[in-house]
Amino acid sequence: MARKILFSKDINPILMDVVPKHEFNIHMGTSIKNLQELAEALEIMNDGAFKHHVTKDRNDFSNWVRNVIEDISLSKNLLKAKTREKSFKLVSQRIKQIEKLSGHPARDKTGFFTNELFIGLLLGLILGFLISAIIQGLI
Repeated sequence: MARKILFSKDINPILMDVVPKHEFNIHMGTSIKNLQELAEALEIMNDGAFKHHVTKDRNDFSNWVRNVIEDISLSKNLLKAKTREKSFKLVSQRIKQIEKLSGHPARDKTGFFTNELFIGLLLGLILGFLISAIIQGLI
C-alpha cells in the first residue's frame, strides 16, 4: 500500500535509497536507487533509452515511482510527461519540494566524491614526497 504524505516527517523517506531488489534498471545499464539518481539519469540519458521506458502504453518511470518510491503525486505527473526533459524537470522539482518541506536536502554525491578525490590526491602527494625523500636519503 502506498504511503500518503501527511506531515513533513513522512516526506524524507521518499528521498532515501530503495532496497537493492527494488532498484530501477534503466535501458542504459545503470541501476537507480533513489529520486536523485533518477533525475541524474533522466538528465543525461539519450532519447532512445527514454523511449524504451516511456511509450504510448506504459511509463516505467511513473510505475517505479508509484510502486517503489510510493510518491503518488510525482507518479501521476510523470505519467503525463512524454519527453525526457519534462520528466527530468518534474523529478528535479519534486526533490526540491520534498527537501523544502522536510528540511533535509537529498545527499549531494558530487561533494562527497570531490572531497574523497581531493583527500586521495593529497595523501598520494604526501606519500610520494616521503618515499622520494627516503629513497634519495638512502642512495
